[in-house]
Parts: sequence; C-alpha cells; structure tokens
Amino acid sequence: MKIYSTIGFKLVMAAMVLALASIGLGGVIVYKVSEDAIKVDAQAAVKELAADVDSVRGSGEAVNRELVDRLTRLKVRKVGAAWVMDKNGFLIAHIDPRFRDAADAQQFIGDYVVDLHVGEKPIRELGEKNVVHKAKLLELMDKYSAGYGTYTFYGETEMIAFKVLKDRGWLVAIDQPTSTAYGELDRIFRVILTTCILIAVLVLGFTWFAVKVIINPYYREQEENNRRLELMNRELESSRKRLEKAGNALTRLYDLSITMQYSGFLESHLPLVLGVAQERFELDRILLFMPDEEGKMLRCRAAVGNVFEPEEKIYVPIGPQGGGLARAFLEGRTISSDGAGPVREENRILPPYDRIRSLRSRTYAIFPLKTKEVVIGVLGVDNKMSRRPLTGEDFEAIETFSHKMALLIENTIHFQSIRKAAQEMEHRDRLTGLFHLPHVKGIAEEQMATAVRDQSPLSVGLAFIVNFKEYNEFNDYRRGDFVLRKAADLLKALEVMGVVPGRCYGAIFVALFPGKTRDQAKYLLSQFEKDFAAFNFYGEEFLATKKLAVKISVAEYPREAGLSFDEFFSRLEKR
Repeated sequence: MKIYSTIGFKLVMAAMVLALASIGLGGVIVYKVSEDAIKVDAQAAVKELAADVDSVRGSGEAVNRELVDRLTRLKVRKVGAAWVMDKNGFLIAHIDPRFRDAADAQQFIGDYVVDLHVGEKPIRELGEKNVVHKAKLLELMDKYSAGYGTYTFYGETEMIAFKVLKDRGWLVAIDQPTSTAYGELDRIFRVILTTCILIAVLVLGFTWFAVKVIINPYYREQEENNRRLELMNRELESSRKRLEKAGNALTRLYDLSITMQYSGFLESHLPLVLGVAQERFELDRILLFMPDEEGKMLRCRAAVGNVFEPEEKIYVPIGPQGGGLARAFLEGRTISSDGAGPVREENRILPPYDRIRSLRSRTYAIFPLKTKEVVIGVLGVDNKMSRRPLTGEDFEAIETFSHKMALLIENTIHFQSIRKAAQEMEHRDRLTGLFHLPHVKGIAEEQMATAVRDQSPLSVGLAFIVNFKEYNEFNDYRRGDFVLRKAADLLKALEVMGVVPGRCYGAIFVALFPGKTRDQAKYLLSQFEKDFAAFNFYGEEFLATKKLAVKISVAEYPREAGLSFDEFFSRLEKR
C-alpha cells in the first residue's frame, strides 16, 4: 500500500489543512478588524480635533497660529497630518511644515476629489448611508457633517477623515498616507503569512517525521503481521483440509476394520485398509508381509501403490537374504532409509530376491506389526517415485497405524478361528464332537467327485456298538454317553491318517477314508475296534457277553458305478 493512501497520512494532511484554514481565517478576521479599527480611530481623532479647533476664537493671523498650535499638539497615531479648510476651499492651517506656507497663503484646495467611503449627513438630509461617492472637498462641506475616504493630495494617495463645523465654516481633516496607515496591517499580514508558511513547513516536517519514524514502521509491522496471519491462515486451512482428509480416512479405516474384523475376510479387506492408509499418509507404496505356515518366508499378503508383481510373487526369506524386511520382523524394530545415500549393507535384499521390482527402493521405512510384544508381520512403506523422505510426524503416525493394524489382523485371525470353530460346531455332534451325518455326506460327495476325477480310491466304514442299548438299561444313560464319547475319541485318533470320522445316530459311527483302498480302510478301522475292546468300561460285567462289542463294515466306493452317497451308504448299512 502507498503511504499517501493510508488513513494515517490522510489524518495528518487533514490536520494541516485545518490548521492552515484556522490560521488563515483568523488572520483575515484580524486584518479586517484592524482595518476597521484604523478607520474608526481616524474618525474619532478628527472629531476630537474638530472639537478642539472649534474652541479657537479670534481672527486673522492669530487664529491661524492658534490653529497650527492646536493641530500640532494633537497626536494623530504618531504619523499623518491634520489641517483645516474654510468654507471657500482655502487651506487655513496645516500641521505638516511642508504645507505651512500654503496655509499661510491660504491656498485653494477645495477642488481635491475624495473617494468617500463613509459619510454622515445632517439629520434633515438623511438618506443614503455608507455609499461610496466621489466628491470635492467643497462639496463635502455642503452635503456631509463628517466622513471617511481617500484622496490624492499633492501626488500622494492618502486616507482622510473629516468633520465639518458648519457654524465656523471649517472642514477639519486628518489625513495619512495609505502606505503608513496600512503599514501595521501589512506587518500583520506578513506575520500571518509567515506563520502559515512556518506552520505548513512544520506540519510537513512532522508529517515526514511521522511517516518515516512512526507510520512507515507501523504499517510495515502491520503488513508483516498481515503476511504472518495470511501464512498462518493458509497453514490452518491446509491443516484443516489435512485433518478433514485424515478424519475421513480414519472413518473409512474404522469402518473397514470393523467390517474386516467381524466378517473375518482378512485377505479381501486388507488392500482396502492399506489403500485408505496410502491416501492418508500420501505414500507411493505400502506392502504388508506375514510369515508363511512354515515360518521360513515373509510373504506379501496385501499391496497398494506402485506394485509391479502379483502379491504371491513378492516374498523374502526370514534370514540374512531378506534384508531390512527380515531384520524388522526378527528384531521387532523399525528399519528405514532416507534415500540420501545407498542402502546399508545389512538392510539390502540379497539375490535372487533383489530382482523383485516391488522391493527396490532407497527411500523406505519398515514397521514391525507387534501385538503383545509378538511380531506377526511387517509393514513396508516407500516413496520410490517421489523420493520424499518421511518426516518425524509421518513416522509417528505410521507407527501408530502399524500397531493398530497388528491388533486388527490379530483380532481378525482370532475371529476367523472362532468363526471356523463355530461353523464346525454347527456341523458336529454335541455329545461326541464328531461331524454329524449330513456334513459327512457333503464331504463324501466332494471326495467322490475327486475320486472319479483323479481315479483315486475312496472307502467308507461303519462302526456299531452292538450291545449299547443293553448297557444303557443296566448303567443309566450318563454311563452310555461316556461310552459314546470314548468311542468318538478313539475315532478322532485316526484323523492324523486323513480319516474323517462322524456319528450317524445312536451308537453307529461312520468314517471316510479318502485315498484309501478297502483293505487300508479296514485295517485302520480294525485298530479302532481293538482299542475300543481293550478299554474297560464301568458296568460291563452286567452285560450278557460281559463286554461291550463293536461291529465294523468297510466298502470301497465303485467309481465306475456313478452311485450317489445315499445309494452307496444304504448298501453299506445292509451289510
């Protein structure tokens, strides 16, 4: 902003104009009052002189000398002169020595023309007043009793105040050169003008001083404050937008995490969560690694951003060849590189895994996914394309996100296990924990289709406790439930051989033997029969045979017959 357009400069200039206007107006008023005072004083002096002259008595030379003495004694403001003219227009007395001879000679002056400013007429002739007229001195004696004006006397312009003494036939006058009469006014005018100029200079000087010392620094400070405020406003607006973006991202993350946690779909929701995190933290790429079932490899479970290979082809060994990824997982601490120089030797991924393009970067950070001090994976982020190093704020935010991500993954896996267990419970017999017949049927149909397709064997066996009803009658049903649970436990022991045991109803059990021939299945089921017979149950002595007995039957599924499970199972039951 220009300083002359500021309110401070305008106020100073307004003050100066007001001061000059006030001084000028005051000067004009003083000048006019002084001018009027001179006129009034001149008229008062001539009246006083006329009264003094009117007291002179006598005639001839003696009267003239008396008049001169009276005029001389009268001080008319230290300058100017006083004189007397008779009714015939002859000068009969004059205070100025220059005109004494003219007075003695009674020189005729009645034709001098006066510019009359003020004229007093006799009462009987009152009419016009204060009107400027041009009249000779003789005419003034006839028309006016007193007045004030200017005239030229012997080549010099003078002001004149006169008084007519009708009874004596005299015109008593006081004249004074205008140069001397208005000399005081000129001095006042010069003082006023000088004062105005001085004040203007002082005001301009003060204005310059105020502009340089006060206004300029003040406005520079204000402009600097305004710039700082504008910068702060831009930063606040940027922060508001970032916070709004972060809030939206966090809301989406929360919704996705809840969905992922309670749906149990870890693999399908992880990319969505990482996508929101990538947008929130403005990263080029995010990769999430978790160990495989053997615990030998860190495999990519989800990736977003500039990823060049499928996720199943992005993996590193958990060891020296895995570089920073393996170190972050094994040591449970963050590994990073700012891209300013080469990657440290211990953090480099060694051949052949260094050929994976998605793992090539010099500006990255690897955060361990820790839950309860247990590392379940690592989160790798980088800015391969932008090469923007992560700030301290970024590190803190991503570390917090990695901790929450680890908890989310752990909770999701735990929920998956609970859900899987719950689903299995729906398909299992509550008493024995074995699959019930409808679920076994579904598994059997899948296995039969596999057997037909792959031309592999599939056998099915039945085990029936023949005297279980008699045992219940002698020992109560709670003892019978224990027998059923024990038989189920013995069948479950065969699961390590790939057997799928189940309970049909009552004391009848079924077992699927995928990939097993009839002989192999019969051998495994006979082991169950021997183990059951070797166990001593309470109350067996009350039975007719003194022992609980199991009957088994095994059949291999005929792949060429195209039988359904129900048809095949009904044949097995009839044996």
